Amino acid sequence: MAIQGLQVIDIGLPNESANSDSLFTAFTKTKDNFANLFANAGSVPVAGNGIAISNVSNVITVSANLVAGNNVILSNSSGAIIIESLGGNSLSTITSVVAGTGLSGGGSFGSVTLALASSGVTAASYTNPSITVDSYGRITTASNNVVSGTVTSVGLTPGSGIGVSGGPVTGSGLITVTNTGVTRLAAGTGISVSSSNGNVTISSLVTGGTVTSIGVNSSTLTVSGTPVISSGTITVNIPTNTTVTLGNVVTSNVTASGIAILSGSEDLAASAAANLLVTASYFTTSAAETATLAAGTEGQIKTFMMKADGGDMVITVTNAGWKASGTGTITFDTIGDACTLQYISSKWFCIGNNGVVFA
Repeated sequence: MAIQGLQVIDIGLPNESANSDSLFTAFTKTKDNFANLFANAGSVPVAGNGIAISNVSNVITVSANLVAGNNVILSNSSGAIIIESLGGNSLSTITSVVAGTGLSGGGSFGSVTLALASSGVTAASYTNPSITVDSYGRITTASNNVVSGTVTSVGLTPGSGIGVSGGPVTGSGLITVTNTGVTRLAAGTGISVSSSNGNVTISSLVTGGTVTSIGVNSSTLTVSGTPVISSGTITVNIPTNTTVTLGNVVTSNVTASGIAILSGSEDLAASAAANLLVTASYFTTSAAETATLAAGTEGQIKTFMMKADGGDMVITVTNAGWKASGTGTITFDTIGDACTLQYISSKWFCIGNNGVVFA
């Protein structure tokens, strides 16, 4: 801190009185300087708010003690302290930006960004849309609908077999359609229909060519009534004393005065099912064996016989006639054992037996 009123003492060369103050003048100036110094000397300075004081080697430094607050910067250029707002030169008093409903972002300093949240609706062009708008005016749902036309009248024109009433409808109402043609189809003799109404396909059950005559000829049978040209009956008889081979075919009302041969046989294997398409089943055992006989056909005849005995043969019979219900067994334990069964009233009955044990 500078003190005003300094008295300068002029000092010349030794023993030189020219251009020099006398001792009296020099001491007077010294006295005045001390008086002025003590008069201007004060107490040690005290730092106030925002002031900092330091004393280094009896040099007292007084400086400003400034701290930058929010949105404020401090800079020192050539001893001058510059205080600047981060918001520029605006006189606004906004201290922060807060994101409201439907927004994101915000902040209290620097560059602040606000973003609009997605409403969830797909960005597109909608046809005749149904939309939902919230209280902020945002569309939150959108969907397409069928374009509504401007039809003002609807009527029907009937085709063949169709009757129409109640049309045209210009506001609201009903149109009645009536089938005035064929309402139902029924199949007659030799005819089939796919349905009784609707889209119907009519077919003939008669198939084949154009046969005009049917006849029967046999060198071993007696034939009469042949040929049949339009309608009639052809009669076939077995001549007297004629041998007839029937196989395993169930017949009825066959009268023969000759020999009737029931043909067809098999060698029945162990654990096998007896063949119902042949009359006879025979077997040779090498050890104890089993077999089965299924249900037959009404009137059918089936025979079994043991050709050689290497062990017992036990045949399980379905619908055994010697049982109140269920299955039974027939056991062969000696060469020559045999039996004859016939399927009557849905059961196998024994009509001939030689040594076979029924259980």
